[in-house]
Amino acid sequence: MLLSRLAQSVLPASFRAAASSVSPVPHAARFAVPARMPSHVAQYSSGTAAPVPPNFAAGDRNGSSTSDRVYTNYYVYKTRAAMCVRLLPPTFSKSQAGKVLERDGTMLLEFATANAAAAGAGNGPAGNVNRTYNWSSKVTFALSPVELGNILAGDAVASDKGLVLWHDPAKLGKTGEPIKKLSLKQLPDGNISFNLNAGADNINVPVTKGEFEVIKSVAHFAIPRLLGFGEVFGSS
Repeated sequence: MLLSRLAQSVLPASFRAAASSVSPVPHAARFAVPARMPSHVAQYSSGTAAPVPPNFAAGDRNGSSTSDRVYTNYYVYKTRAAMCVRLLPPTFSKSQAGKVLERDGTMLLEFATANAAAAGAGNGPAGNVNRTYNWSSKVTFALSPVELGNILAGDAVASDKGLVLWHDPAKLGKTGEPIKKLSLKQLPDGNISFNLNAGADNINVPVTKGEFEVIKSVAHFAIPRLLGFGEVFGSS
């Protein structure tokens, strides 16, 4: 207070009059925050978890917390159909000695046909933002580590017949499901045709050479991990 009085006595009269005309700012107003926080900020500020991708709505097959899982897919979009590539990890059972491999992991291929374009929307290029795919009626094919090895060995381009893989769901106890046939064949332009036939469903996705290299690179990385070898060092 003493310093304030001294300052007022030293300042010219014009400055003192201007200062006295300014109303003090309430303490609360100086630190006020917006009344409404943006929705995307409020969602995560409140501790709400990010939405889980629909493909992974089921529980974790390994029994670990879903917050520890990482979800990533690789998509190939074409005019008439699309293909999604994702990895399903191996499953383990617990014993007194530790974890024992129970089932190998797989590379799951999911095929979906393109929905009909809306009237007046035009056909548009593959992957167009206006194009949608019928993922609710997708057809799947799970590639084993050995089948991935066949792809990496070049069986898809080694002959005119390409690589043909058969899956009979009945052998896995899945009665009533059709036998699935996946054919990989090199086209005259160098692209690779991924054709899946399952009963009445016949879906074809032509994959470019670059896209095929990406799939092979993922397969190289995945094979030892699908066999459980990643856990040998990860759990030590």
